[in-house]
Amino acid sequence: MSNSTNINQNQFYQAYDRKQQGTVLKAKHIRQFRKDFIEASGYCNGMSVLELGCGNGLFLRFLAYLGVENFIGVDGDSRIMEEIPVELASTVRISDFADYFSNEAPERPFDRIVLFDVLEHFTPEDAAILLKSASEILSPDGRIVIRVPNMASPLALGVQYNDVTHRTAFSPGSIRQVASVAGLAPETFRAQAYTSRYREIRERAFTSVISWFLAMPPMIWSPNMIAVLKKDGD
Repeated sequence: MSNSTNINQNQFYQAYDRKQQGTVLKAKHIRQFRKDFIEASGYCNGMSVLELGCGNGLFLRFLAYLGVENFIGVDGDSRIMEEIPVELASTVRISDFADYFSNEAPERPFDRIVLFDVLEHFTPEDAAILLKSASEILSPDGRIVIRVPNMASPLALGVQYNDVTHRTAFSPGSIRQVASVAGLAPETFRAQAYTSRYREIRERAFTSVISWFLAMPPMIWSPNMIAVLKKDGD
């Protein structure tokens, strides 16, 4: 076998299709972000927001749509700038997370820090380090909002294993463990909002029936879950 067949982890990340979520903010995305971010974390006007792993900038577009004045997106892939609108380019930092925490610490802490579809790309140890670093630039009453595949549910198998760069399979219990190591505590776990109301209704009806037959049904059935973390002791 030739050396040309050797593949490293970076090549898998380079092959990742960042356009799969879409780059146009639609009504269905607004509905989803309102539930997964505003309702879940108790966001209020005037709060500052940091998104770690901003990707193609869909959530940043939502923040701009809301009229949020103080927000930053951080991502290690310079290719995302091809998809970021010109008017949002100044809000994006192309940087490794560790470098951002070390070299670009904000003048004041952020009120909300968001990691959508990010934490599952880290080992549990590195995920705890990332959350600990994030907590150090979080305001005392701030919140960290996480979205990950919900491996407590069998519906999450396709989401988790459709991407070979996913390193850790999370459930509410394992999120609680990693958060505890980072000095954080879960405030709430909830199902990710669906972009389709009809699909959500159908799935809830289906899982309600299945839950009736199970001795220990999942706390959350949705393929992805939202976890909101706060500083432990707050």
